[in-house]
Amino acid sequence: MLGRLQRNWRRAFRESLESALAAGIAWWIGLQVFGAEHTPLFAAVAAVVSLAPGLPSHSRQALGLLLGVVVGIVVGEAALAASGEVQPPMMALAVFAAIMLAIAFDVQPIIGIQAGVSAVIVLVEGQGENSYARVIDALIGGGVALAFSQVLLTPDPFAIMRKEGGKLVRAADALRDALCRCRDSECGRDEVESALRDMDRAAMTLDEQLEYVGRIAQRTFRGRMHKARIEARTEQWRECSKRLRLSLSDVTHTMLAREGGRDDGSKLDEAARWVEAGQSLSQGKGDKFRSVEEAEEKGVRE
Repeated sequence: MLGRLQRNWRRAFRESLESALAAGIAWWIGLQVFGAEHTPLFAAVAAVVSLAPGLPSHSRQALGLLLGVVVGIVVGEAALAASGEVQPPMMALAVFAAIMLAIAFDVQPIIGIQAGVSAVIVLVEGQGENSYARVIDALIGGGVALAFSQVLLTPDPFAIMRKEGGKLVRAADALRDALCRCRDSECGRDEVESALRDMDRAAMTLDEQLEYVGRIAQRTFRGRMHKARIEARTEQWRECSKRLRLSLSDVTHTMLAREGGRDDGSKLDEAARWVEAGQSLSQGKGDKFRSVEEAEEKGVRE
């Protein structure tokens, strides 16, 4: 339980920090634009909603939020102009119209939610300056969120791969070492099983981070600048991870089933080569990986 909580915190830390910083900056900008008499509530809210942890795309979230705000305000103002007062049927009709109009744009789910909420707030607050200020607040919050997600605090995808890939390589090397000692009767099953679990966890974490890196390459300014290099290195890490798991998992299960023998050495040697390739990648170099990959492919063909 505690381990899961720590993993959740680690995954959300960067995005939570970005969201908090963006909220404070958006609030400050809103005060500068409107003065101390204005409460730039939605500027901060827009920044938080746009940069919340776990979203597939912060930039799309920010754009969808802005579009939802505008649609909701337009529908709310139109409803007020038509009826002059807020009645439950008119409230329900305005929210329905705002959501249906917003989702016609076929973007993030936030657009329909925000359109409905914006329509409700306009109807409650009434016509006038509040609606205008709300649009400006949304633009401020969304603009700050876009600046954060696209430029200011975009994570380094290569650093992420080196860090998480290095953890996998170390875990795989530890498992290989445990298997060598187990083969020579120098350690027991418990140590091998523990090392296998560590490698599997590291591989799963790397897979998750490679998916995240892929989103960085597609949806951020920094990522798009280096998209080809990011995709090439991502594929190298995927291949390295796959080869490590294939070479070590078979030997591990064979040994644990008490069917292993000296012939397991070829798989352990293969794992050692891929550990070296992974160590090279974790240092930001690809030469060793390419040489190991070419040697393995040549051996398969022969």
